[in-house]
Amino acid sequence: MAEVALAEHLAEERSVAIRTLLAAPLLDSNADPIGFRLVARHQAWLVEWFEASCGWRLKVDAAAGFARLAKRAADPDPSRPLKRSRGGEQPFDRRRYQLLCLACAELVRHPVTTVGLLARAVAPDAGLDTSRHGERAAFVDALRALAGWGALSVSGGEVESFLDSESGNALLMAETSRLHRLLAAPVAPSTLPDGLDPMSATELLLAEPRYCEASEDPEAVDDEQRLRWARHTMARRLLDDPVTYLDDLGGTEREYLASSAGRRWLRERVADAGFELEERAEGLLAVDPEARATDRRFPAPHGNPHQLALLLADRLGAGPLSPTELRAEVDAVLARFPGWARTHREGDGPDRLADEAVDLLVGFGLARREDDGSISARPALARYQCGEPTVSTREPTLFEEAL
Repeated sequence: MAEVALAEHLAEERSVAIRTLLAAPLLDSNADPIGFRLVARHQAWLVEWFEASCGWRLKVDAAAGFARLAKRAADPDPSRPLKRSRGGEQPFDRRRYQLLCLACAELVRHPVTTVGLLARAVAPDAGLDTSRHGERAAFVDALRALAGWGALSVSGGEVESFLDSESGNALLMAETSRLHRLLAAPVAPSTLPDGLDPMSATELLLAEPRYCEASEDPEAVDDEQRLRWARHTMARRLLDDPVTYLDDLGGTEREYLASSAGRRWLRERVADAGFELEERAEGLLAVDPEARATDRRFPAPHGNPHQLALLLADRLGAGPLSPTELRAEVDAVLARFPGWARTHREGDGPDRLADEAVDLLVGFGLARREDDGSISARPALARYQCGEPTVSTREPTLFEEAL
């Protein structure tokens, strides 16, 4: 009995560690000391499990106080950009990504510096004009992102002081071991040939040589490579995507999922991670009963787009919404609740609110944008539809009458 209890305890700890890393691929010991201790305790098992299950590298640096899971999505997902930590958490734009990369490159060479010195160092390559508030704001957002990951510490001032004036300053100290682990690419950027355009460079960085051409031409690779690619791709979808639809899978993935050995292997991986697997005619869904493994939730307790998305769930269940019909639905909701969504009522506010709500539904696999611009429901949206209430007509029991 003691051995069984110990095995169950180890399995529970490991499942929590897996889900903790899925939610925080760059895990900081200061931000989550309990989660980090679990990951460090089961380091060897987790390294092997993530490599065998998903083809993801895991590096645990106990001395530096971080763990880095190099997650790679089954399909590139541009709908999950880095968010700014200031204001309304707007997504990073091209300029902020550029400054973030250049700041990282400079901090690797000079890990101890100041905000002003760092800005001057990246200015020639970035064309950074610190006399403009918008440029300073973009630079501060990049530095705050690094600080949030624990890759940069600030002392002797505040990074935000640079927003008010280009003379604002603070002492910066970079954690170079974390900087080197930020990029989750199997190919080192330094190995890419010169003169590549951004799209070609991105494609090369996204390539995974271990699978060769398994994703484009499964018949061009051997059985072992094809099996490895199918396993890792399906595990990535189940563990990291909100929902996996059969319609979105290729022929090799469908064949693997249809085999009893493949389905059993996936069930074991999902169980190892502590998920509950829902298997439907339309696809698969791994449910985390404790909601540990996600950095975003739907529905969320706050936010006008989340609330509108829920209100649209029932309407989408009745059929697709054209752009005109979607705008009419938003206008009807705004008219019905005159005190709600005050920041989305003027100008293009209603359109922005509709776009943000639809982005949520699409991002969670609950809806789809069609080629004609309309929005249609996907099967998982049925989980959030209310339906008609059921009224019981039976007589109450004596106990219920007493209550």
